[in-house]
Amino acid sequence: MPASQASPLQALFAAAEQVVGPLPGYHHETYAVRLPAPGLFGQPAGWVKLRDPRPGLLWFDRRCFASEDALLTELAGRVTRVPAVGRIDSLTVQGFIEGCTLAEVAAPGEEVPAAFADQIVRLFRELLAVDPRDPALRALHSPVPADGDSAAFARDLVRFTFTDVVERSLPHFDTLFHRLGIHPRSARSAARSLEARLAGMTPRPFALLHGDVHRANLIVDREGALWTIDWELALIGDPLYDLATHLHLMRYPAGQESEVVARWAEAAEQHRPGAAAGVEADLPRYLAFKQIQSVYTDVIRQAYSTERGETSTAEAAKAVSAVLDRAAHALPSPTAVGTGEIEQELQTWLAAPREPRAANTGGSSSAS
Repeated sequence: MPASQASPLQALFAAAEQVVGPLPGYHHETYAVRLPAPGLFGQPAGWVKLRDPRPGLLWFDRRCFASEDALLTELAGRVTRVPAVGRIDSLTVQGFIEGCTLAEVAAPGEEVPAAFADQIVRLFRELLAVDPRDPALRALHSPVPADGDSAAFARDLVRFTFTDVVERSLPHFDTLFHRLGIHPRSARSAARSLEARLAGMTPRPFALLHGDVHRANLIVDREGALWTIDWELALIGDPLYDLATHLHLMRYPAGQESEVVARWAEAAEQHRPGAAAGVEADLPRYLAFKQIQSVYTDVIRQAYSTERGETSTAEAAKAVSAVLDRAAHALPSPTAVGTGEIEQELQTWLAAPREPRAANTGGSSSAS
């Protein structure tokens, strides 16, 4: 195809000095592209990130902002070290941050070095300082419960998980759920139990939440600065949920977790008075939700990954076993199966006929 007839994407790849990818990621097929012209988005090497949404995905968390790129544009100057967004011809691209993930510096379960812990606290401080009532943000976001209605916010999270994810997935994954002892009755019981626990949430003023701050979404650049990527799951809601999600995914050692909670609460009260109200009672509730949510969504996620040939059954079984162990005390009907048994069940499930898998949009729960 002559260059004059090439699509903008083809022309960009043709002009690139280097293309790396696809990079790890669930929601998009992502490539890092090094262009010959330096200075794009302040990146001296000329690196940009191109992403193509994967079709037919099952979303495991609510997607509330219509466009991650539009959100990042609004956050420029409000939150430091987030990818810049720009255009090359008709293509929207993000700046690509050269470096390694925080997970490569300190794996989950290990203590995060103090310099990075300070930067994580600063990220939360900046998020809490963003006014969630800003019309520009609201225009990009789906409707939310009344500001401060933490119980309604939490209820919507539970209903999305167990209606839009678990119930929608049952025809395809039902046999595996049953063989692992995580059957639909357990899911419905878990949902009812969680809704009851979360109904008494202390009202807190809403804030902008990243929704997925973990070690793989924090990039350490060459100067030791921490960048926050993957804002696809950002939302407006109860700020304590952002902390709970962060703690659940980071798996800090106990002493450092307590320190992070205390520093987050101090920042919350400074920038959004009342945001740390009821933290002692409500943080364990959100953590219980995250643990139970992970049982169902991680089983689906790992089975889905083996089905696509991206993960071996041994790797998937190990991940499922770990999440079952972590949530055993929070499950209404705890399941105890070893890694070997889980792998056998995965292999049996893969070999059997299954109903077609349903996708969802990641939008608001149909039960809301």
